[in-house]
Amino acid sequence: MKPINIHNQILDDPHRDYLILAGPTAVGKTDTVMSLAETHDIEIISGDSRQIYKFMNIGTATPEAEMLDRLPHHLLNELTPDIVWNAADFYNKAREIIIEVMDRGRLPVVVGGAGMYLDALRFGLFDEQHKDPALREKYQAKVDAGEAEALWNQLMELDPEYAGTFHYNNKKKLMRAFEIYESSGMVPSKAYSNSSDPFAKQGTLVVLDRDRKILYERINQRVLVMLENGLIGECQALLDRGYQPDLYPMKTIGYKEVYAFLNDEIDEAQMIDSIQQNTRNFAKRQLTWFRNHSFDYWIDLGS
Repeated sequence: MKPINIHNQILDDPHRDYLILAGPTAVGKTDTVMSLAETHDIEIISGDSRQIYKFMNIGTATPEAEMLDRLPHHLLNELTPDIVWNAADFYNKAREIIIEVMDRGRLPVVVGGAGMYLDALRFGLFDEQHKDPALREKYQAKVDAGEAEALWNQLMELDPEYAGTFHYNNKKKLMRAFEIYESSGMVPSKAYSNSSDPFAKQGTLVVLDRDRKILYERINQRVLVMLENGLIGECQALLDRGYQPDLYPMKTIGYKEVYAFLNDEIDEAQMIDSIQQNTRNFAKRQLTWFRNHSFDYWIDLGS
């Protein structure tokens, strides 16, 4: 990989094959990509867990048409919201695309904030150790008793990054998560980091960051812009297409709060405040994830 300049920091990793631009929501990944495209022949692979879905462009901050016309993008707007896309799917597909982009003589740039997806890409999936039939039987009984959603909510408290990759109706994955947790003492996302299937192509992981106050201001403003651009209408259009709010992708921040508003559970001010607060909390969790996992560069984008 040729030297890359990001915010006056030189990334000189000649033995690396592709670039990952990670970081919390609203940090400025899109602007960084546009700047990079001025000096490098790149193709973008979305490492976002929600931009893969059709009809959900505003709330997921999917790149706008101008950027899509300018740069080749992959893993955007490919699935309908009734299909679950997870880290395993991303792991398999993104590896294929990276190789194809390299074969075209271009630099693959993976862009996103889904830490578990990016770890799966680089290191592979968990190698299925820590199996315990007694624990599986224990959690099978809980699931059979109708406790799947309660278990998923518990997992969200223990390991929000992993719980956020699947719906509680995926009972096999839910039971496996608690089997791993109780038998190993590690939350699943930590266990996955002990994978044994590294990608043959080597990537440089760059985490973008900003001063926390500035980041939160950007998040608050982004929420207002999303609403101005028609987020409520986008949510209603999903309902009109027959996609219900209990679908896994539609429980995403920005959508679940709008549906609460449309159902008269909260008023408009509460909806806005909830989206902003939940997004700020999510950004904080993203940064915690990246700090606790291996990265190559941590770049402060400043003000």
